[in-house]
Amino acid sequence: MNFTFIYSTAMLLLMLTDPFGNLPVFISTLKHVPKRRHLRVLFRELCIALVAMIFALTFGHSFFGLLQIEGGTLSIAGGLILLLTGIKMVFSTLAEVKEETKEEPFIVPMAIPLICGPGVIAILSTLCGSTPEATYPNCLCALLLAWAIQTAILCGGHRIARRLDRRVLNAIESLMGLLLVCLAVGLLLRGINQTYGL
Repeated sequence: MNFTFIYSTAMLLLMLTDPFGNLPVFISTLKHVPKRRHLRVLFRELCIALVAMIFALTFGHSFFGLLQIEGGTLSIAGGLILLLTGIKMVFSTLAEVKEETKEEPFIVPMAIPLICGPGVIAILSTLCGSTPEATYPNCLCALLLAWAIQTAILCGGHRIARRLDRRVLNAIESLMGLLLVCLAVGLLLRGINQTYGL
């Protein structure tokens, strides 16, 4: 076990899933759900997202291989998705009007794409084998650690939202977006180097 890799990768996944940015959206989505079911629904969606992420980590690379999509190409695509996600996080505000529904959410939009979005899937699909430390057990541990931290943040969402000012949540989301942009540039350069040997 490489704990440095596990910690750094978990932080990357946590920034990408953006629990603080999703917090107001989740609270709004659950507004019409009975309060006694909030935690149950939220935990169910988190578990569905975890299954999807483990599937992407385990079979994503092989699936893209069947489509004859090479690792370098996938890294470039993942970097572009990360870049767009990061830019959106930097310039978005939590005051945006979100479409509300009175139905209980199931899979969409909470599990997919808010928790397990295209950026997460792209990163997980290219993660294993990307470096000598990126073995499957290390990657799985990083994913589980990121999921556990995200679960703690979202399950305590109402209390966190009451304690943190909306501007603080905006600042946290923008900071995570800036870090994602930096990581996206690195992923893009690695993909270009892997594809073109520059």
